[in-house]
Order: sequence, then structure tokens, then C-alpha cells
Amino acid sequence: MLMTMIRGSRAVLLRPSVATFEAHEQRRLGWALLYVLIGATITAILGWLTFLIQRPFLERQAATVAAYFAGLEARLGRDLPYETLLRPWEPGIPVLGNLLHTMIGFLLYLVIVYLLGRLLGGDGKFGELAYDIALFWAPVAIVGAVVNLFSFGWFSCLTAPLAIFVTFYGLYLTYLGVQSGLNLPPRRALVVVLIPALFYLSLFCLLIAAFVALTGLQVSG
Repeated sequence: MLMTMIRGSRAVLLRPSVATFEAHEQRRLGWALLYVLIGATITAILGWLTFLIQRPFLERQAATVAAYFAGLEARLGRDLPYETLLRPWEPGIPVLGNLLHTMIGFLLYLVIVYLLGRLLGGDGKFGELAYDIALFWAPVAIVGAVVNLFSFGWFSCLTAPLAIFVTFYGLYLTYLGVQSGLNLPPRRALVVVLIPALFYLSLFCLLIAAFVALTGLQVSG
């Protein structure tokens, strides 16, 4: 069964279409979860390697930022709470982060997409949708982890466009998988995909704005 899923992944990644998803679709929730768990384990290992490779670079960056804040503290005449942000990570943090992001992210996203699809008239089964999404979720997560492995220094100029492409390609595959797994027409499937994407984008912008505002208040105060 695992080889069947690998063949299905190869098909939907290389020949993305609703028809391809339909041809490989099965109602196997358990296998879908196992497949994503395997992918999550691989991303966790890659996260550990990323930590080992990038740690010297991150430590140099942290030293530069610490020097900047030290100078800022001298000019302001008071302490700024930046040490927590620069505290070095332990190896378990990126490993656990990759594992949870891949596995729990899959489950949460799957439930959200399924509920939205049902509200918009989709009549597909949860297991079918899970299987369709798992076919690309695991390999896309692994590719993303590999890209992140080299995302430091001047390599970031090369990996950033690739990371953006992987993200949008994943959204496109979700769009096709939702049509197949929930039996939705293209426009309704597009709504199902865009609502979570816009929500996460808005949340990210709010967090950035809150951080900038907080930093501005600390400096002006």
C-alpha cells in the first residue's frame, strides 16, 4: 500500500489534474495519516540537520543583533528585553517543530478544508479527501524542509524563490485535491483553498505589525 501511495504522489506531483487525483483516490484515512507521519518524521530529521548546519551562522547573526541592541540600550539608558529572542535553540526544538508542523498542520488543515467544503455543497468522504491531500502534503513538506536546509547566507537568494514556488504549488495541488476529494466545482474549491490561506496571511501580518509596534513603543519610551 505504501508503494501505491508513492506512485500516487509521483503522479499528482508530475501530472497535476483533477483526473489524476481521481485515478489514484482511495478512502483510506489510516494510510493517509501514516503516510503523512512518515513524511513528518523525515522533515524532523531534516530539521535536525538544518540546526546543525545553520547553527554557526545563526550564532553569528545573534551576536550582531546583540551588539546592535547593546548600543541601543546605551543610547536609551535602560534595558531592552531582547535576550529571550536571541537565546540559542536546542536541537530538539527544530526537530519537534518540523514534526508538529507537518503532522498537526495536516490534521488541522484537513478538518478546516473538509468543513468548508461541506458547507459549500461538497459531498466527498473525509477519508478520500485525507488520502488526496496526503499524496502531496508529505512530499511537499519534505521538499520544503530540504529547501530550508540551505536557506542561510547568500544561499537564501537562491532558495527563497524556490520556497515561494513550493508554497504556491502546494496551494494549487490543494485546489485540485479538494475538487476531487470533495466533489466540488472549481470555483467553490477555490474559495475553500483561499479562505484558510487569507486567514493565515492576515494573522502573519498582524503578528508582524504587533512586533513592529511593540518595538517602536520600547524605543520611543
